[in-house]
Amino acid sequence: MSDLTERIEESIRDDSLEIRNRTSGFLAFRNASKEDLFGELCFCILAANTSAEMGIRIQNAVGNRSFLDLDLDSLRCELHRLRCRFYNTRSRFIFSAREVSHILPDLVNWDDKSKAREFLVDNVYGIGFKEASHFLRNVGTFDFAILDKHITGMIAREFGLEPIKSFSRKRYLEVEALFLKMAEEFGLPPGILDLHMWKIATGKVLK
Repeated sequence: MSDLTERIEESIRDDSLEIRNRTSGFLAFRNASKEDLFGELCFCILAANTSAEMGIRIQNAVGNRSFLDLDLDSLRCELHRLRCRFYNTRSRFIFSAREVSHILPDLVNWDDKSKAREFLVDNVYGIGFKEASHFLRNVGTFDFAILDKHITGMIAREFGLEPIKSFSRKRYLEVEALFLKMAEEFGLPPGILDLHMWKIATGKVLK
């Protein structure tokens, strides 16, 4: 039994209530308003290549309604004021993403979850497979791996891979397949295993 396996099993034993509470919140979010779903998509844009903590801080400060309502220059200035990294680029991504806001209440309930993820990747600037998987997990879909640096580091060590520094679409799906295999072995949905591994890596359960 590997060290990671032991730590995951320990997390499942010790943190099951905390994980269940977080999971219940994600499931409830599936029926959220267009504004709140779009705010969660903006959180994923903000957290990409930075941190969940920064994404949460800025999402709370701006407010989900303002992500939809502010003009581009006002949004850019607000992100700058809040010390958002890459505020010019992220404000453009968020402004452009408004084009899909109307479809989000339906999209989060699509039966074909892979199609929903592909739609986000193909139609939202700033959203790749990791960010699309993150958004869908946060609104109650647990089918995918969220391959951030913490998780990929664990997977690389567990399977004897070279450090994973960047992803093509093909490479993401290859590494995700290893994660899905782990999730199956633990009898957990991938999005729930991610929470346990995130807790192991960071000591926190965020979103």
